[in-house]
Amino acid sequence: MTGSVFAIGGGGGIGGGSAWSPDDAPASCPTETPTMLPQGATEYYRDRPGVPNGEVEIIRSRGERFHVYTPPGYSESDPEGYPVLYLSHGAGQDDANWTSREEDWGGSADLILDNAFADGRIEPMVVVMPDTSGCASGSPVTPGTSGGCVDLFKDTLMPYVESNYNVRTDRDNRAIAGLSQGGFVAFNVGLGNLDLFSHVFIYGSGWFSTSRRAFEREFESVLEDPETNSLLNAPIVMGAGYDDIAYSNTEATIDILNDYGVANLQEEYEGEHDMDSFRRMLHLTLPMMFVNTEGCGS
Repeated sequence: MTGSVFAIGGGGGIGGGSAWSPDDAPASCPTETPTMLPQGATEYYRDRPGVPNGEVEIIRSRGERFHVYTPPGYSESDPEGYPVLYLSHGAGQDDANWTSREEDWGGSADLILDNAFADGRIEPMVVVMPDTSGCASGSPVTPGTSGGCVDLFKDTLMPYVESNYNVRTDRDNRAIAGLSQGGFVAFNVGLGNLDLFSHVFIYGSGWFSTSRRAFEREFESVLEDPETNSLLNAPIVMGAGYDDIAYSNTEATIDILNDYGVANLQEEYEGEHDMDSFRRMLHLTLPMMFVNTEGCGS
């Protein structure tokens, strides 16, 4: 059993406190998630015969290592360029996990992308998978400042990728997502820098009880800004399985977003805090990326 709930408006500075329904949304702003695959599904991340494969490169720059996926047919001469997803791992992992074939904690993200592209679910994109193990923080970082991997993205990842790959360099074409500990990276780097990112996706994560007041305090400028929803080209998507150890953290964080009227979608499903869930969340959210440039303001 899966489900999604769209929330916007409410008690904060966005939406003015009045009730809001999906019918009020701009037509181009997603108001529901695609269908979540069932627990234990495998075909979507298998190396399917006849499906062209993208390439994964291991990059080292300024003492940092990261993996970069380029889609099938990637061309340096394509005049349109490609949008970019920055995809972070969880605690105890590194930049290799999202493309690992290891069944328990391997993401096979490149195969998920290959198959989604072949099935017509997504447009081609470049995906950057950094090692955030040395900078990820479970503490909220004041938006616009350093810390919480902000420097890694601004000083190393983005300059390298935008200088060496044929990617679009505007915020409308940058998304960030992360699983578990990587969800904190997505909050601190993405929601904390909406001048750089327009999509934020959180898989099996949310602020701990000891950090929630700090999140409200440090992110006050974002949570209360009436322009925040207009800067989000998709609602913040937060998903956790019913048996995920982070389920209550996800719920509590969504409650905070709702209190301030920040556009979000909650995905609930049968699943645990494992790669089966996170692979399915990546598959779920990919079609919501880079389809809207109008923002989700009411």
